[in-house]
Amino acid sequence: MILIFAGWSTDSHFYSHVSHEGWDVAVVSGYSDLSFQANILDNYSTVSVFAWSMGVYVASQVLTNDQVSLAVAINGTEFPAHDKFGIPVAIFEGTASSLSDRNLAKFRKRMAGDQFESIKDSLDSCCYDINSLRSELDFILEKGIIYGYKAGSLRWHRVYASTQDKIFPYQSQIDAWQNNPFHPDIITLNSPHYVDLYPIIKGVLPSEQKIGGRFKKAITTYDTQASAQRKIAECLTNLCPECSLDNIVEIGPGTGLFTKMIAKKCRPKHMTFVDLYELDHFNVAPIEDYIIADAENWIEREANNNPKSMDAIVSASAIQWFSNPRRFFKNASKLIKPGGIFLCSTFLPGNLSELKEIAPFGLIYRTREEIEDLLKDCFKEFVLSEKTFPITFTSPRETLLHLRHTGVGGSTHSSLPIGELLSITPSTLTYRPLFILAKA
Repeated sequence: MILIFAGWSTDSHFYSHVSHEGWDVAVVSGYSDLSFQANILDNYSTVSVFAWSMGVYVASQVLTNDQVSLAVAINGTEFPAHDKFGIPVAIFEGTASSLSDRNLAKFRKRMAGDQFESIKDSLDSCCYDINSLRSELDFILEKGIIYGYKAGSLRWHRVYASTQDKIFPYQSQIDAWQNNPFHPDIITLNSPHYVDLYPIIKGVLPSEQKIGGRFKKAITTYDTQASAQRKIAECLTNLCPECSLDNIVEIGPGTGLFTKMIAKKCRPKHMTFVDLYELDHFNVAPIEDYIIADAENWIEREANNNPKSMDAIVSASAIQWFSNPRRFFKNASKLIKPGGIFLCSTFLPGNLSELKEIAPFGLIYRTREEIEDLLKDCFKEFVLSEKTFPITFTSPRETLLHLRHTGVGGSTHSSLPIGELLSITPSTLTYRPLFILAKA
């Protein structure tokens, strides 16, 4: 489920254009109290939260980390009426006390800036009552005055803050999030308070079809261009202990760069390869199975149907695409035999950070601390290590070709003309892999 916590004075009508293949969409609005029917989440394996404006505060108060796999905040803080970390209290009080149809229209124009005309009809479609909207502001203001705002326990993964925001001042947002204990990734946008959530959602939640398509197109060029990925595969192989691993599952083998290394070291009798598209046969084990599937769903089915059946699950540079790492780690631990090996690499925040300006809505990388917390619940023991691999290219054009020829751009997308795109494309990319070795 994509769970949207709406901005004040908007409701589900305003977000009716949001859709994403394989996901349901739900919208929370009307903040006159902090009641939330959490049971609506029970039927979903994965819930990703996108909260805008006042919705950021409400989401932080009603959700917990075990309910949510991903949380993104857009132009809001956990301190909605606050002179340092939110909307200045006097302005908040003035908006509440003088609220009228006329003043609401003024607020919306300030909120949307030069985008107002393009969203006016969507705003008009929202159902509202001035007295109800005023009561929402009074309720939120009262919570701060009487009890004091407290940062919630929800782990925010990424924050978008707009420099032209005339509702939540940009610097107040930055100050608030830099003090957050989870240290979310902060990305600056040159936009007003209103930001369309749809491009953010499309970029942050990888499309299985898009990711698979891009890597499939890069098959013929991947191995010659993937210098960083080759180093990562070598490091990951070196971490594998000398032991007998007869039955191995590999997630996302792609061209087999890591496949050949790990098979040479472990000499398995049976390897199962799971990827999003059809693969050439690798011929590295006497028995090989090739599965075209979403690995998160496949691992869960296998864990339920054939628990404790695999000696190892391995994966190089693939699991960062997963929407719910907690779910994956849990099911992987159920599928591996006692004493079996879980050997994977992913990427840390700061990976490909040079691309933020080109594609601010790109993939979110989990912190080392979060991955440690998730692994603790699933594996008896584990060891993490990290490295940094900077790759320098001869020109920005070579950088773009590298992204295209390896598919690592994944969900990133830019609509800029090629000339403007080249002018802001870096000639260096930094890879920040995290290596995981765990035992079931």
